[in-house]
Amino acid sequence: MTDRLLEWISYRESGRLNDLPFELVPDRRPYRVMEDLAVLGHIELDGDRWHVAPPVLAALGEDSENSATAVLCGARTRGLTDRLSKVCAKYGAETHSVAQTERPECTLVTAATSSLLCTIAAEAALNWQRDAAFTLLASLPAIAAWPRKPCEMVAGKVEEVRRFSKSSLRWMDSSLDEARDAVRGLFQIKRDWNSIVLLKDSKDSQSEIDAAAGRLAVVAGARKLHLDLKTRSLRMPAALRPPTLITRSLALCSGMLPEFGRERRELTFRGISHRTAHLATSITGLKLA
Repeated sequence: MTDRLLEWISYRESGRLNDLPFELVPDRRPYRVMEDLAVLGHIELDGDRWHVAPPVLAALGEDSENSATAVLCGARTRGLTDRLSKVCAKYGAETHSVAQTERPECTLVTAATSSLLCTIAAEAALNWQRDAAFTLLASLPAIAAWPRKPCEMVAGKVEEVRRFSKSSLRWMDSSLDEARDAVRGLFQIKRDWNSIVLLKDSKDSQSEIDAAAGRLAVVAGARKLHLDLKTRSLRMPAALRPPTLITRSLALCSGMLPEFGRERRELTFRGISHRTAHLATSITGLKLA
């Protein structure tokens, strides 16, 4: 179903969440689906607006003398995939797809060298990105410097106030008075026309911030990342899922969305190299356990 949605998006090019054909949206949850498509590098998402990303072959990992693999990101039409298949056959490269539950298939291309993958991308009229995960991650600011907007404290009537708990890693009921008097903390405040997330820097200073970045800022320095070099996997609490671009960087190590473990409430990213994991620690502010 979402393969058809991605094709529809690729032809439409841009729009709003309400424009989506809901018969193609699993569980009728457009934002959740589009957020995952953004993590996979197929679209860019800004509030309720989206636009499809240009098609690109994004290399998984560093160069290798044995083989090189890239994932197809961005727009995906039947004409594009047919063209890619023909070019791959010409150069003896292999394409295969990996299913993702209720999300578009992951299309991987494997060739003898990264240079050959670059040639394939050019002949198939695709963009090319070498070592996509590390390159994107290295271009992002650390959470401590993540964009935030200083603002006045919310006043007047509000519908709901919640505070993110560093110890339990979940949102807890709070009040506007607590938010106003807090010296530090992350608060989600719902008004009758919108909801904002405020990060308190001191009693009289606060900023609007992306919720995911704010949660990481609150737990900065905590040992929450688990790296298994044997399986090349990186685990973290699902409650600390990073902002979209950081999550995309980690997902581009395998080309797949992170796996969600219900029992431990954890996300597992695959294909993570040692250097990417250590760069992730410096960007997220979390430490390896």
